[in-house]
Amino acid sequence: VWEYAKRFTDFTGYQHRVFIVHRGKVHTMPINLGTISSFFGKYVTPDQARALIAEQAGEFDVVEARNLEEKAIALIGRPLYEAFIRGYTKKQWQTDPTDLPASVIARLPVRYNFDNRYFSDRFEGLPVDGYTAWLQRMADHPNIDVQLGIDYFAARGGLPESLPTVYTGALDRYFDYSEGALGWRTLDFEREVLPVGDFQGTSVMNYADEDVPFTRIHEFRHFHPERDYRTDRTVIFREYSRFADRDDEPYYPINTAEDRDMVIRYRKLADRETQSRSVLFGGRLGTYKYLDMHMAIGSALSMFDNRIQPYFTEGRALDGRWED
Repeated sequence: VWEYAKRFTDFTGYQHRVFIVHRGKVHTMPINLGTISSFFGKYVTPDQARALIAEQAGEFDVVEARNLEEKAIALIGRPLYEAFIRGYTKKQWQTDPTDLPASVIARLPVRYNFDNRYFSDRFEGLPVDGYTAWLQRMADHPNIDVQLGIDYFAARGGLPESLPTVYTGALDRYFDYSEGALGWRTLDFEREVLPVGDFQGTSVMNYADEDVPFTRIHEFRHFHPERDYRTDRTVIFREYSRFADRDDEPYYPINTAEDRDMVIRYRKLADRETQSRSVLFGGRLGTYKYLDMHMAIGSALSMFDNRIQPYFTEGRALDGRWED
């Protein structure tokens, strides 16, 4: 994935770090020794932190956790959960943590050291000249024709059924919500230009408390500190999370138990659509999966290597079967 991404851009050495405000105090995220020490008001060693968390986390077992709340408490204990996870999660998902799957909290690592990088991946960075230029170079090929402003559902009748189509829109929308409307989250952004050179000192500041309506503030100058910016103003965006209506752009799946039951039925329909109309489903929306960027790229490359290319070169069906 990294080698493919680097074909179209150089990357900066940016490492994503996130801080969180709780009751007027700033802490580091993900949960690490710095977070534990600042929250409890004293320095703790790795062994002391493990003992403290083990004592507070005994209420639930990690393996047997039935939902996000139980999983979080089993990982970090109730005090840290109530401070940093519960309120933020309710804002982010507009869903009680007891109704969210335990797998959601697996995205938030717990570290018994002072490593406050948000990601622990081997490779990390941002495209030097931005994502738009990166994608433009990716699509700059004589065999690629980019057409914008086209409604797929209005145009798909004219697409030949013998040629593969990769659909990356909402899974339930494709089937006209025949199995019910899946739960999606969308985001609203509030832009403000402030007459200061630096508003918050970091790229992303989360807000854990429920009485703050937004989930976080982005300040874009900190994503590219290597660039020269004006010293008399800065741009921030406040991010608000809410349920997506049908006319909204969905960002990520909610994945409640009801959603998971529905998506099983939708995936059966998708398998039939692959066989009958050569349509493949990809991306967060098309698979109803919470994919990070490297996962989405890897999934696309795998789909091409294992399904699309063999379709053209070996006569295989798009679902991997040999054509009769």
